[in-house]
Amino acid sequence: MANEAGNVPTHWAVLIGIDFYVQDRHLQGSVRDVETVKQYLEAGTTPVDIAILTAKAPSCPSSPRPVEEPALWPTYNNIIAKLKRVLEKAKRGDFVYIHYSGHGTRRKDERSTHPAGNLAFVVFEDNKHGKSYLIGKVLASCLRRMVEKGLLVTLVLDCCYSGSVLRVGRVQGADIRSVDYNPAVETASVQDPDPFSSDGTLRDAQMPLEKWLINPDGYTILAACGPHEKAWELKTEEGERRGALSYFLVEALSALRKAGVELTHQSLYQHLRTRFHASWPQQTPMRYGDKNFSFFGRLGIAPITGFTPVYRADDGRLCLSAGEAHGVHKGDKYAVYPFDAPEDVASSISRTSVLVKVETVRCLISDLVGAEEVASAASAVNQIETGWKAKPVAHLSPRKTSVRLSASVSSHLPWKEAEKQQHLLHLCTQDEDMESCIFHVALNKHKEYEIQDGSLERIVSLPTIPLDMPGASGRVMDVLQHLAAFKFFEGVENRTPNASFEDSFSLLPIHGAGASGVFDVRHGDEWGFRVENLGDQPLYLAIFNFKPLWQITNLVSQAGGGDCLVLQPKGKDGTDKKEIPLTMHVPEPLQRQGGKRCEDIVKVFITSKQTSFPSMVLPDLSFYAESPHRAARRNDDQLLKFLLELTTPFRGQEHAQGDWASRNFIIYTTME
Repeated sequence: MANEAGNVPTHWAVLIGIDFYVQDRHLQGSVRDVETVKQYLEAGTTPVDIAILTAKAPSCPSSPRPVEEPALWPTYNNIIAKLKRVLEKAKRGDFVYIHYSGHGTRRKDERSTHPAGNLAFVVFEDNKHGKSYLIGKVLASCLRRMVEKGLLVTLVLDCCYSGSVLRVGRVQGADIRSVDYNPAVETASVQDPDPFSSDGTLRDAQMPLEKWLINPDGYTILAACGPHEKAWELKTEEGERRGALSYFLVEALSALRKAGVELTHQSLYQHLRTRFHASWPQQTPMRYGDKNFSFFGRLGIAPITGFTPVYRADDGRLCLSAGEAHGVHKGDKYAVYPFDAPEDVASSISRTSVLVKVETVRCLISDLVGAEEVASAASAVNQIETGWKAKPVAHLSPRKTSVRLSASVSSHLPWKEAEKQQHLLHLCTQDEDMESCIFHVALNKHKEYEIQDGSLERIVSLPTIPLDMPGASGRVMDVLQHLAAFKFFEGVENRTPNASFEDSFSLLPIHGAGASGVFDVRHGDEWGFRVENLGDQPLYLAIFNFKPLWQITNLVSQAGGGDCLVLQPKGKDGTDKKEIPLTMHVPEPLQRQGGKRCEDIVKVFITSKQTSFPSMVLPDLSFYAESPHRAARRNDDQLLKFLLELTTPFRGQEHAQGDWASRNFIIYTTME
């Protein structure tokens, strides 16, 4: 695979594993983590330039040094030297993998409003403390320089990454990867505050990890847990200690290599999150940066749609990782596929899939059962394992979008057959009773299909489609299905809210007041909201923008912040409030059509458990008819390809079903 300049890219890896801590609790799995990663990289067909720095505990308990030679110690200077070597020698388009396994800590800084920015990695040092700190912003500066040079970076952090660094009671067979911060350690180590930058722009910055890089392109961070959680070191069935993230990651990558499958970091992350949820729910991995970037390569096949993870609960129930908050209804049917099913599986049921239906809908998850009451179907359902993936084939939502077809249109469109396949649409004709419809389809004087609003005015943000264009009827139905999905997700709300959960947070607009959540903003001005966690448990925020061109974007993911933001409990070590500012614009395509005013809907989901909304992301609809071979409902997110069940002894109790709430803000942006 060649890079932009036509050269074959070089693959670089810097692996850091630390078990030996002179004055702190030793770890037993960090060195094994990176040695296993090294073995995985060396077993591949692509050569990798690997630098590995490790600190194993010596056999003599009184020894102040690890067993390795000093040149291989994971000291501050050695780590910086290895990273600088990659920066100096790597060329644009090269791939870089950095893996850290060891203790993490938090620098105490009362001035900082972003404690997550004070993350530090506890590295070995041959001094009286036996350690020094690699400050998070130093690594952030390195990543920034690598991205500016055009390198494609994957960073894995298998250390404690939580808001609290206090020691806690141990779980049998497990240990945490965090230690208390000691100011004397930092004082004892004289270090360049920013060895990767000459302008000093980061020297006084306190940045949350989510904001290490403003531009998410070119890097991905996979972190072992949320900023309020602990990262655990576990014991495998073979009796070995391993970091949970490193263990699941290498197993997943090995399974992918064996199957000959390449997938994006987002898909890999979704699988890891599902595995943690089913096997070790004490921590939830996080992803930041470019979700469409793959491990040591880029995914060349654009996805068609999104899948939802499926897993087995401890009691054997088959669960879908989506519920009320995702618009799931009892009776919805899904086709469930093994992990190695091709990405372009058809919407109809194939020989490799199993048909299931939703039996019970919970807040963030749903229970699945076989859709057919025959012995063979029951046997097939029993074969479904954690790591399979589900795609909807039939929605039973009572909320369908009604569209009226004019007489001239209904005579050209095979609308009766189309309606059977468009599960969120209700199509009617002028011959039927005059029910209220928010969309109308008519033929204009140019013999083009055009979509009108309830007042029979053409919607200028939607394309017109020539009647004689090949595949025109299919294109019309694609557009209508896109609109129906847009309106369906816009209307998702919790109709039976939990009062105590609603009291656990405050979410209010920052700028101005608006009747019933409606706000007027001038083009180029800022609008935003402030959210505060008033409870004693973390909250998760997913923020979507329903745009004027009928596009739905995940604002957190788009900015490189993963699927959601984490709001820590009030009074804990970390911020319990966030301000989300948004600059509002009238889109240029609308301006070219003479439009001076547009409507955005900002939809915020607040959940008690981390979840994702892959189906809610929709691309925009261009003003002009596209080729009928390109479906309008194409999802810009990569397919959620989930892997084969991974054998693991790590079994934990299933999360509680969780609570959720949503808020809609309508913003009208006007150009003067």
